[in-house]
Amino acid sequence: MGWDWPFSPFLFGIIAVLFIFILSYHSRAMFAVALPRLAWKLLLLRIFAGILFFLLLARPYLITDEPNPKEFKLLSLTDLSGSMNTKDGSEQNTRIELIRPFLESKDSGSWLSRMKLSYGKVENLGFSNEVQRMNRDSWDVIELGKKTALGDALSNSLRNERGEQSLGSVVVFSDGRNNLGLPILEVAKEFRIQGIPINVIGVGQEQPVGDGSIKFADRRPNAVAKEELLLTGEVENKFKDSIQTNVKLTLDGKVLEEIALNLRGGEKRKINFSPLLPKNAGPQRYRVVMDAPPGDADPSNNSDSLLVVVKPPEQFSTLYISNRIQPLFPFIKRVLVNEDRFDFQALIRMSSTVFHAFGEQLNPEYSNDPSFWMDYDAILMDTMVLEDLNQTLVDSLKDFVQKKGGGLLLFGPLEIARIKLGGIVPAKSVERVFAKQNLSLVTLEEPLFGPVDEVDKMKPFLPNRLPGFFVKEQNSAARGVVLSRANGKPVLTVQAYGSGKVGYWGSPSDWRRSMNDEEGAKEFRVFWQALVQWLGTGGEDRLKTQDSEKPFLRGTEAPLQVEALGADFEPSMDAMVEARIEGPDDFERVIQLYPEGSVAGRYAGSFRPVLAGAYQVKYTLKFPDGESLERENFLRVSEAGEEAIDVSFARLDLEMLAKLTGGQYLSVDQMNTNWDPTFAEDLPSVRKRHSLSNAWIVFILLFLLAGSEWIIRRQSGLR
Repeated sequence: MGWDWPFSPFLFGIIAVLFIFILSYHSRAMFAVALPRLAWKLLLLRIFAGILFFLLLARPYLITDEPNPKEFKLLSLTDLSGSMNTKDGSEQNTRIELIRPFLESKDSGSWLSRMKLSYGKVENLGFSNEVQRMNRDSWDVIELGKKTALGDALSNSLRNERGEQSLGSVVVFSDGRNNLGLPILEVAKEFRIQGIPINVIGVGQEQPVGDGSIKFADRRPNAVAKEELLLTGEVENKFKDSIQTNVKLTLDGKVLEEIALNLRGGEKRKINFSPLLPKNAGPQRYRVVMDAPPGDADPSNNSDSLLVVVKPPEQFSTLYISNRIQPLFPFIKRVLVNEDRFDFQALIRMSSTVFHAFGEQLNPEYSNDPSFWMDYDAILMDTMVLEDLNQTLVDSLKDFVQKKGGGLLLFGPLEIARIKLGGIVPAKSVERVFAKQNLSLVTLEEPLFGPVDEVDKMKPFLPNRLPGFFVKEQNSAARGVVLSRANGKPVLTVQAYGSGKVGYWGSPSDWRRSMNDEEGAKEFRVFWQALVQWLGTGGEDRLKTQDSEKPFLRGTEAPLQVEALGADFEPSMDAMVEARIEGPDDFERVIQLYPEGSVAGRYAGSFRPVLAGAYQVKYTLKFPDGESLERENFLRVSEAGEEAIDVSFARLDLEMLAKLTGGQYLSVDQMNTNWDPTFAEDLPSVRKRHSLSNAWIVFILLFLLAGSEWIIRRQSGLR
């Protein structure tokens, strides 16, 4: 602090003495006519007024060191991620719309424009999953569906600092959601070391208002056929107040369980559904749905789907059924009964009224119950049995394979099987063989067997002098897996039917192999155990759909993709595939899928969802032979894509970011165009001189003192 008195100090002293003399003279006169208390008040007012007058005469000034705006830059970072398109509560504007007025470069009255005038170099950048320079179009291309990488954007601003101008301060406009890249608090440490403050303008509400959501808590449950399956849901109420809702668990459109819930505001709760008992192995799609509360902000998270791949049971239930006694039976019985993983039962008709039943709770008679087959995983059937079964039971046998995913192995006369079961039988015609010597066979590894079965070491054969069958003609989609070495004709041919498997076995005299020697007995055991297990594991997933836990973005292309296997378990390239899509507001569309080309058996297409919410996709695949497969899938469509998973306001993180770096934190409501951010302390500075004699506060004080003295004198009757 200094003084700009234009004359010598001696002259200033003379004026001061003269002022004291005049003040003393008037004071004696005042004490003579006024009460002492009043006189002292007037005297003090005159003294203070005199001091202010001499300060103005002395012309005081103040010298300060201030940051030089020409030597540093200010960085503005604006969040352009999908969560910034959120409307909080009753707010009519989105988060991005609330901050936009402060950052309009074309508006001379905006905060950004004032910063450019005050500090010269101001960089205006936006970020989502990557950083971009802001322009007039940036506000219209908010990165919906992308992620937020606030930490990366801040870290890159340090690494990219170049040139003569150092980074003096950073101002971040964001809701604080950071779901990609570096944690923001780790980046804060870098700025703290550099001494660069990060100022934060937070926008959003701490608790999203008006949203209910549900999802499967465990996305990989342990599922084994015929064992309890436990599914767990997680429901969350993001409303401020309590809500009542119903939660449904469904499978293939059938409601398995419905639970009524009363959730407090902000409550998150796990739901344990009643234990389920999947009957067969294979893929099963479960879905959980909650009734949307009134005013629900995000309809896409009111449901969730889960594809559960049910593993084969530890014990395969197998039925051997025949209307005659065959030598094959005791040999199969021996290799299956002695293994814990097989529950072997048999029903053999000895005469018109006499049956042999092997197995607990198996009645010694042919059942008339259509559900009779459904308790088994695999059925080994002599085709002659079909003549004794009524049509209802035969039809239910087809359902056992097609719908339940069961396995059926047929042996015996083919004609009966083709008449009764039609195209479900993989063989069309056979030729009977009476060999003079054993006919050598070869067993293929796929699809029945694997390396563990050592099929390359097997030496199966058609026994001499005992009848066997070569398959002369098979269905186009069938596949031979045990072949004659001589002519390549199948002895065992298999195909898929619906979700199950069917095989025709032309060598019912194979039991001779087990009697040849110890090695033959081992081969016989390995072969039949692997065959029955393959039949009982349920059908392969012949129609695989693309599953995504993440929501797709409304208004953008949502991909549709399936992979198809034919009845021969090979990728299918000649199927007709269509997807029927149903969604909110009676949305319905049928999309044709076409071979993708890059992957055999893959079909792809897309559609553009117009509304947020849950969409049901029903895939239908039709093969040239008339067989069809169906599969159901669900898609979630959101207004903000991945960012819809969490659009909450991370106020605490933003406050900590500002605090750790020495910056300021303001909510968007506190923000105004006159606000100045905090700058680094060690920035290049410039010395400035500020005259205090021009300060308006001094003149106001002088006026108030003079006015107060005048008022007091008038009230007291003094002149």
